Amino acid sequence: MQTKSIPYTFIRGGYFYFSRRVPNDLRKYYSYPRVVQGLRTSSPQKAKVQANVAAAKLEAYWSQMRLAESEVLGMSLVKEMPTSNALVTPTLSESISSGHVECLSLLDALKVYLDLKGKGRPKTFRSAAQRSCNYLISLCGNKPLSEYTRNDALQFRDLLVARGLTGSSITRNFSYLKAVINFALSEYALDI
Repeated sequence: MQTKSIPYTFIRGGYFYFSRRVPNDLRKYYSYPRVVQGLRTSSPQKAKVQANVAAAKLEAYWSQMRLAESEVLGMSLVKEMPTSNALVTPTLSESISSGHVECLSLLDALKVYLDLKGKGRPKTFRSAAQRSCNYLISLCGNKPLSEYTRNDALQFRDLLVARGLTGSSITRNFSYLKAVINFALSEYALDI
C-alpha cells in the first residue's frame, strides 16, 4: 500500500495519497484504523514534502493526545473520582479569577498564548509552538513555570541535539518556548 520511495504514501489514479495507521492506544478516538488523505498532486517531490509534513503534524497531535491522557500519574487506578472540593484542581480560569496564578503550568501558558496570539495566524504558528512545548513536557513534565530550572533547559537542548536538529532549529525551539512563557508572564503580571 505504501510507495517504496515516499513513506506513508500510495498512488491511486495517478495521484498520491497520504496513509498512516492510527496507533493502538489512540484508536478509540478515531472512526477508522487508518488516516488516509489525498495529497492532490502527481509530483513525487511535492508528495514527499506534503507526506512528511502530514506525518509530523500527526505525530505532534498524537503526542499531545497522549500527554492529555497521562497528565495524572496513577489515574487508571482510581475507582471513583473524589467529590470533595479539596481534592479537585482548579481550572486555569478559576485560578485567574481567584488570583492564584502562581501555579500557571506550561500547558496553561501555551493555551493562553495560542488563544490570544494564534488567532488569524497560519497552522504552522500553532504547531511549532505546540511542538516545542511538547518536547519540553515530554522531557521534564508539565510543571508550573516557576519550577523549570537551568538544568531542564540544558536537558531540553541535549534532547534537541540528540534528535539531530541543527543549531538554528534548536534556537528556534527555544525562541518558541521563550515567547510562550514570556507572554503568559506578562499577561498575568507574574514575577518569576
